[in-house]
Amino acid sequence: MQTSLVKEHRAAAVEIVHFADPWCWWSWGLESVLQRLKEVYGDQIKVTYRIAGFAQHIHEWRHDYDVVDDEALLAWVNNSVSLTKMPVDPEYILKTKVESTWPACLAVKAAELQGEELSDRFLRRLMETIQVEAKNGCKEEVYLPIAEEVGLNISQLKKDAKSKRVMELFEEDMKAMSVNFLTLVLVSKRNDRKKAVGEVFTSDPYERTVDELSGGALRKKTPTDILEFFERHRENIVPTKEIAEVFGISEKDAAKRLDILAKGNLLGRRTFGFGAVYWTAADGHERTDKLTMEQLNASHVTSSVKISSQTELHAVITNAVKGLYTEVAVNPNKTYHFPLGRKAALFVGYAKKEINQIPETAVESFAGVGYPHASNAIKPGDTVLDIGSGSGTDVLIASLRTGPKGKVIGLDFTDAMIEKARSNIAKMGAKNVKIVKGEATNVPLEDESVDVVTSNGVLNLVPDKKKAFREIYRVLKRGGRIQIADVVVEKDVQKACGLIPQLWADCIGGAAVEGEYLQLFKETGFRDVREMNRLDYFAESPSDNTKRLTKTFGAQTIVITATKPS
Repeated sequence: MQTSLVKEHRAAAVEIVHFADPWCWWSWGLESVLQRLKEVYGDQIKVTYRIAGFAQHIHEWRHDYDVVDDEALLAWVNNSVSLTKMPVDPEYILKTKVESTWPACLAVKAAELQGEELSDRFLRRLMETIQVEAKNGCKEEVYLPIAEEVGLNISQLKKDAKSKRVMELFEEDMKAMSVNFLTLVLVSKRNDRKKAVGEVFTSDPYERTVDELSGGALRKKTPTDILEFFERHRENIVPTKEIAEVFGISEKDAAKRLDILAKGNLLGRRTFGFGAVYWTAADGHERTDKLTMEQLNASHVTSSVKISSQTELHAVITNAVKGLYTEVAVNPNKTYHFPLGRKAALFVGYAKKEINQIPETAVESFAGVGYPHASNAIKPGDTVLDIGSGSGTDVLIASLRTGPKGKVIGLDFTDAMIEKARSNIAKMGAKNVKIVKGEATNVPLEDESVDVVTSNGVLNLVPDKKKAFREIYRVLKRGGRIQIADVVVEKDVQKACGLIPQLWADCIGGAAVEGEYLQLFKETGFRDVREMNRLDYFAESPSDNTKRLTKTFGAQTIVITATKPS
């Protein structure tokens, strides 16, 4: 049964409805805004494309809008592009000799029957093919290869595009259209309140409306990594304006960054006959394992927020960490920058027999970076504190090691993780385990109250590491032991990139330089500090960009054990 938090976080708070046509330059013009909104709000919003074909008969449409003359049509397209800043071939309608936009619209509606994500990717590629590459996307020989490219079943698509059902769905969309192609309709899913925002091609007014309709309750992510964006939009051709809009920078700045990345073979560049430059993901033939500092700074758009105190830094980082690990708790099947779940647990060192003893719902959200239990620090009857207990994998394994006479306390500050861990504890019937809400820098336990402190991939997320280490030392009994798996780096990420909260959440941005990290153990008072294991954790990342970034900084997992003097 789904918990209340899972239901709450899986449901989009705001739906954004865009009445579109793959032939319509206004639809293309709003793509940069929609991509920005998707990056900022993620699954908290839902973008719905409703296909409202604008021209059943092109010659009649041209007559109705007084663009029968070719020069008048070109002037209209060029004037529209000057407003949207999303370039198209101004002659694409003339070059393709299209007679009706409806066949392409029906193809998109047919794609929807195979899933929204595939359909959205198909629509995007169809707009690029029609409006930028000036190909007739109403023809099967044009749109079927695109459908195959994005993963659609082309034989099913071909059949569905001619079906009565798809025509009915298309007619429903056209009938529902209550605004023009330049307007988005935003709908609160809490109270069905609607607001139309249109005829503007920058994201600010749309973001303000999303915030208004959601009551300001949504987490907002600041897009930072240009190469990561291209990795997730590998099949697309992307104009400079779109990068500028998504990352909140000027087109001049965007063009400069993109040029640096293209010169390093990290991106591809395509210049079309009508003069526009578009950018693509690199083709992979000249793979780069590491980034230069110039490339690193070109790819990463650092926050303009000025942090004036440790308290402010703590708040910014905490919000980013809570946001990401809420997602990991409620959407474990999504793709993240780091390995996740059972596969990740086996990779970092957990034995299959060990993890088979705990609920799968604990393992599915496992986001640890190593195997702290390699130290065998936990003994039967011990009292154990797990800092950053997440969905419960390590507290449950610790409970098996302490036995019924021991006690295990999990500490976490992410509500969704706490709720999930408590559910998993109940499923396993672990009577000697409890979860408390709190932070590594302010542990709600008495002095010298635990035998072992364990932690897995958490201390790198903490801005004030010295304070966290002092807290660990404080709650440990004399002779108590620690077992910690954490990410360390060879080069300081924050000095190179500035403050990027998302990099902190991904276990990279806040990782300490290894020598300084090991020194912290000794400065705090720990003795017998030993490295038990070392691992290239990010080698299992599903993201090539993450692998390249972590190699640039020499990021690795180390597993450390140490003792508090008796």
